[in-house]
Amino acid sequence: MKKIPNEDLKSHIERVRDLKIRDDDVYLATYPKSGTHWVWEIIVMLRRGSAEYEPSPKEAVFLDFKGPDVIDKVPSPRVLNCHWPCNLTPRGIFDKNIKIVHVQRNPKDIIVSFYYHHKNLGGRPFTESFLEFLPLTLGTYGIFQFYPWYKYVKEWERFTKTHPEQILNLYFEDMKEDPVREIKKIDKFLGTGRSDELIQQIAQACHFDNLKKADLEIKEKEHMTQGRKPSIMFRKGEVGDWKNHFTVAQNAEIDEWLQENLAETELKFRYTI
Repeated sequence: MKKIPNEDLKSHIERVRDLKIRDDDVYLATYPKSGTHWVWEIIVMLRRGSAEYEPSPKEAVFLDFKGPDVIDKVPSPRVLNCHWPCNLTPRGIFDKNIKIVHVQRNPKDIIVSFYYHHKNLGGRPFTESFLEFLPLTLGTYGIFQFYPWYKYVKEWERFTKTHPEQILNLYFEDMKEDPVREIKKIDKFLGTGRSDELIQQIAQACHFDNLKKADLEIKEKEHMTQGRKPSIMFRKGEVGDWKNHFTVAQNAEIDEWLQENLAETELKFRYTI
């Protein structure tokens, strides 16, 4: 996927914020490495009423990199997806009271996943060890160039408190623990009314190993730069992999950072299941 040059980013954001939103759109909001591909595929299957994979990848409607000139041509129903914070969401999502599915993941596993994402991304030498990479994630910019993680989750929490009927907050860890239960939540929220049998089929089709295989064999690759080879988007998809990377001192450091930055929130994250 071609990255937008920094000098064009501001204009791209404004174009996306003015995107023409349709009444039947659904908006998937996620911080990077929080299960975007997984939940996007689930929503598409629920809306279609079939456990068959969508040939076009979620990148085809990924607002971080796709502008209105592309998104406007995508046929309905669309499942738009974006990593941007609440305050950069397309205005029409709020104006039209479009349903928002927001997926969160514990930040320790996000950091590990993000480390490997950048390590395997290519395009530039990546020599940082995890020991060197971790301090960068706790700085002003968090682990994402657009917005720090803790500000991102706090902003969506504030939105949820004022618009609880418009947003469904899911957790990656809950999805891993009981995908059928969580897919039923999405089904109810979207009003798709699918049968228990179909929801079971969707849960199986969207199991990590099956999604990884489908990404390699089925998904159209014109939206990505990697071509038809294993995607860096699918590594482990586990809960608790952070334990294999954090030292005791690093874990204590991030716990202190979390306590400081989430002190005034009601957000609770699970680090194991």
